[in-house]
Amino acid sequence: MKKIISLVLSLLLIAGCSTPASNEGSMKAGTYTASAAGYHGDITIAVTVDSSSIKSIEVTDENETEGIGKAALPNLVDQAVKDQTIEVDVVSGATITSEGFKTALKDAMTQAGADFSKFSTASGSTEVEQVEETTDVVVVGGGVAGLSAALTAQQQGKKVILVEKMSIAGGASAMAGAGTTATGSKWQEEDGYEDSPESLKADMMKNGHNYNDEATLDIFVNTVGAAFDWIVSEDGANVPYVRTEGGGRTYSAEGRGAGVVTSLTNSFTEGGGTLYLGTKGTELIVEDNVVKGIKATAKGKEYTIHADSVILATGGFGNNDEMIPEEIQTEYVYAGAAGAEGDGLKMAEAVDAATINMEFINVQPNSIVMPSGLGQYTNPGVGKAYGVGGAFLVNENGERFTNEQGNAYDLIQAMKVNKANYLILNEEAFNAFNEGMMGSKIYSEDDVKEWLANAGASNPVMIEGKTLADLETSLSLPEGSLSTSAEKFDASVKNGKDEYGRELKGEITTDGPYYAIQMWLRYYATLGGLKINDKMQVVNSKNEPIQGLYAAGEVVGGLEGDIYYGGSLFGWAVTSGHNAGLSVIEE
Repeated sequence: MKKIISLVLSLLLIAGCSTPASNEGSMKAGTYTASAAGYHGDITIAVTVDSSSIKSIEVTDENETEGIGKAALPNLVDQAVKDQTIEVDVVSGATITSEGFKTALKDAMTQAGADFSKFSTASGSTEVEQVEETTDVVVVGGGVAGLSAALTAQQQGKKVILVEKMSIAGGASAMAGAGTTATGSKWQEEDGYEDSPESLKADMMKNGHNYNDEATLDIFVNTVGAAFDWIVSEDGANVPYVRTEGGGRTYSAEGRGAGVVTSLTNSFTEGGGTLYLGTKGTELIVEDNVVKGIKATAKGKEYTIHADSVILATGGFGNNDEMIPEEIQTEYVYAGAAGAEGDGLKMAEAVDAATINMEFINVQPNSIVMPSGLGQYTNPGVGKAYGVGGAFLVNENGERFTNEQGNAYDLIQAMKVNKANYLILNEEAFNAFNEGMMGSKIYSEDDVKEWLANAGASNPVMIEGKTLADLETSLSLPEGSLSTSAEKFDASVKNGKDEYGRELKGEITTDGPYYAIQMWLRYYATLGGLKINDKMQVVNSKNEPIQGLYAAGEVVGGLEGDIYYGGSLFGWAVTSGHNAGLSVIEE
């Protein structure tokens, strides 16, 4: 998708920034075009300069991830022009996009004959401005939970300020598939899908091995229908969702999580809400044991925001190595948001906030490691591959060991005892895998070509072999192991019975080629967090509500038990955020 992002010199004048006199006459005026690799292909920019300054930058072509890299580009443009620098700060969560933009910018400036020493630092003031504001509600965290809370309160006539520490909104929500629980919703009723809060609760308790906090789970199952009605209705958030024939327990949003973030953000800001990006909440303001606002920091500013109510929606702590068990970090790959560092938990510690289930970290199977080093879920790919049949998992001995389509918990237990896990596919299944992944815009056809050319030398490990024996050699598997596993697999297909209980769709043995993809266990969401009551108020160690303090989303613990239930994390973000927004109105 082509997207033009331009920022003209007039913005510099408004911002009060002046062009350094030392740049005078150092460049040849004109517009220079350059490209560099981004996350999903080249980022192309057109940089217009005069003899001494960057006049404007246009991103003329890119294919970055919606809501992440794509959202980061305007910030990078703004920073480069405003600060007259080629050393723009990397946007957390969009590192590859940021580095691609910087490389292209340096190329264009080289063409212009720029003296890099004069464009290597920001020209803004180093002074810190003290800003004091008063509002009805302040929300900390700009994911779907925080945005839902902010929009709900704003729609009810409250003055709302939302602060988000990252330079783009979304957090973990922008990375999500956005399957959203809809139990008890009007859509379910109209589509004739039979569901109930009782059945959802029973399924989640079973899935979470009864480690769920029942009080928190009751909030979710009894209010998720109304929250879903709100997010899809024209009178509510009016976020576009896909209406599937026959309905289901979950519905998916158009544009996935990034689409929901964009829609909620636009509705909130266009409705009069105030959004401060790049602004980190640091502490709660407490007066007479009542939370009365927050303190926050941003580049060049320190905020004191007085408010009647504070809603913490800061997400989890998956990216805080001090809070995640070492064995999790060692054995699994992180696949969550860069900003998930437990900020809300730290802020709430000062008011004796209670926590629950802090030992539970959400681990999931079906993952690859991207070039960035982050884990990436492959559910769209494995679903397609297993659907055609010619694919199975093996361990470091080349042996098949589990029902690849079993429930997540059982698959995790089977994978975690292996030293390595590989998905073996014939050509039909490999093409189906990539069709699923590219259809979800996780990577591109060019990426696949590059990864296959790397032949396992870098992430993700994706290898092609003319025969199964070739794969054995490339993966250092025992000779004949894959052939033996394939023969057993094909025999099960012919017999119509699989020793692991999987319904097999087709044989794996073909004329070749064959493919191997290294699969990992990933961790991202954390399942423990703040304890709340039925009004979404954070409670203290005595189980008493902390006046003025509410919480929503992943920062709340106890909903899931020891593993997440499909559709519930995003459903909880919407539901808890909407509920928190309503609760501050009632209070």
